[in-house]
Amino acid sequence: MANDQKTSRNVDVHFKIYVTDFIKGLKKLWWVCVILAIALGSVLSVRGVMNYKPKYAASATFVVSMQSDSGANTGLSKYSYNYDVTTAEKLASTFPHILSSNLLQEMVCIQLDVPYMPASISATAVTGTNMFKLDATGSDPQKTYDTLLAVIDNYPAVAKHVIGTIKMDMITAPVFPKNPYNSTQVKENFITGATFGLIIGAVLIVCYAIFRNTIRTKNEIITDLNNTVLGTTPRVLFRKRGKKTDTSLLITNPKVMPVFSESVRVFRNITMNAIKKDEKIIMITSTAPGEGKTTIATNLSISVASRRKKVLLIDGDLRNPSVAELLGVDVENLNFEVKTDKYEIAFIEKYNLYFLRFILNKKQEAYMSTDFAKEVFDEVRDDFDYVFVDTPPCGLVSDAMFIAQAADAVVYVIYQDTVRVGKIKSTLNNLLSTDIRVLGCVLNGTIGGTGGYNYGGYGYGYGYGYGSKAGYGNKKYGYGEIRDIIEKTRDAEFR
Repeated sequence: MANDQKTSRNVDVHFKIYVTDFIKGLKKLWWVCVILAIALGSVLSVRGVMNYKPKYAASATFVVSMQSDSGANTGLSKYSYNYDVTTAEKLASTFPHILSSNLLQEMVCIQLDVPYMPASISATAVTGTNMFKLDATGSDPQKTYDTLLAVIDNYPAVAKHVIGTIKMDMITAPVFPKNPYNSTQVKENFITGATFGLIIGAVLIVCYAIFRNTIRTKNEIITDLNNTVLGTTPRVLFRKRGKKTDTSLLITNPKVMPVFSESVRVFRNITMNAIKKDEKIIMITSTAPGEGKTTIATNLSISVASRRKKVLLIDGDLRNPSVAELLGVDVENLNFEVKTDKYEIAFIEKYNLYFLRFILNKKQEAYMSTDFAKEVFDEVRDDFDYVFVDTPPCGLVSDAMFIAQAADAVVYVIYQDTVRVGKIKSTLNNLLSTDIRVLGCVLNGTIGGTGGYNYGGYGYGYGYGYGSKAGYGNKKYGYGEIRDIIEKTRDAEFR
């Protein structure tokens, strides 16, 4: 039963991932669908116009009867005709054979003085009646009309040899076809082509979703990257209720769903257990921008500091410093207790956290060297229990590699289903070439169910927005109820 439930959850997880990938592909490749729709629609429309050949049709309807011998016994006319429903059906069924015979075709061609039949002829019986209909279709209106008249004249004589003497009383005379019965169907052809274009585009997007070689689950970090999973953090959405809504993604923000704080707590515990006693300088990096490394580094620092540890958070991304902004502090108004010609350090009481920023000058290149990073790290190493460094993306610039050669260990952040596995592997290999120890990876931005973990057999995932209903076990709870449940599970130090 447990295996069945696990299999069901895995199927559900992968289904959600593929749906998300399809939506991503649709947002990214919608223009391909539009171009294919317009192109194929236009091609079919133009092709229809170029290949258009007008066709004309003419028809006549008859009541048919067959000669009987009743006249000889009644003293009436020598020829008497019975109006039988089956007579029309016999005429219709035998007509193809009669038409394919040379006799009828020769008679029509002789009458029209043409070498071959200039129009197509078909015959049908009106179901349940003794009515019989002849239809002629062709590309020339006059020849089509003349062919039908010639068949009407000669058909009874030819049919006599097959089913006997018949009489055809015309009830609907043929009308000369002035206008073709077919059209270029530009609109119809365009719609058909556009539909095929959209289908092809959808197939391409499905292939894009299926064959996206990215990291989607924790297991893929283990199997594809041969690395350790330190934790998963959910994709958090805020429901804005005004311009002053606090949307900072911090565990101290009450607007953030408690499951995010809980995921950071679990990630913190695993990371602290993975760090060796002689490892103090821990860098946090990623492959590409936008994977949430600053969010992970900041929340990890706040969470570790909540355990009565003296923590220093360094904003090592000189090209795009963003730690202070995430913390919600104005660096110009901070009281920097430590100032040197290279950096300055301030204590942020709100988070019980120390913050270091580099002092930039015209010789900024000096800050990119490994020697400079080692010098700074050596100066602060003995004063703090942990030093976390937020660095630039490793796959974008070389700055992180300089820091890696001076740091003790690295936490690697991967945003779910974003960067290709090959790129992540290449960046990790570059990191390993600096001899730094990779503690493991954090799968960030997980959608519901794809990064969940278990407590006593009750699994829950992430990806829902603030204020929505969320599942905990098999029961549904609101925001306040989930908060109460998770608060009870937290240890005193974390609170």
